[in-house]
Amino acid sequence: MAGKRRLLVLGPSFRRRCDEGLLPALERFDGLFFRVARKYLSSVRDVDVVVMVDDLTLVDGDSPLAYHEPVGSEWGKQRFSKEVLEKARIVNEKFLEKKFRNGRYSEVCLAMGRQYAEALPDLAKFGVKVVFPTSGGPGPKAQALKRWISEGSSYEF
Repeated sequence: MAGKRRLLVLGPSFRRRCDEGLLPALERFDGLFFRVARKYLSSVRDVDVVVMVDDLTLVDGDSPLAYHEPVGSEWGKQRFSKEVLEKARIVNEKFLEKKFRNGRYSEVCLAMGRQYAEALPDLAKFGVKVVFPTSGGPGPKAQALKRWISEGSSYEF
């Protein structure tokens, strides 16, 4: 496992920076998990970031994104059709196959709600450890994310 990297997958955020022009995906979204990630990622070198955007597809954390008004009035209340989820799952599977192709990742952490995780393929087939904190509210999940980033693969949820 020495030299292997970890992959952080952040779900979309209702809160976002409305700066004009393009911003990296990790900067464009400004929800709690994004703020925690930005704060603690600067102190580690073994974590790559992938961000799920509004259409439930994944992009690299440094991919440039323009500002788009969030859909709806309250985040987490959206319901996605089976067709939307399946379409995103297919796109995301191809994206992740490229990421995991050379075996560079030992672990992946999902920082998102369950409804967004449904747009991901079964990650077990990529042979990586999957960390997905699902209990507690946003505070405990943000603490778990902080520990996962800071303490590395030795941290257990």
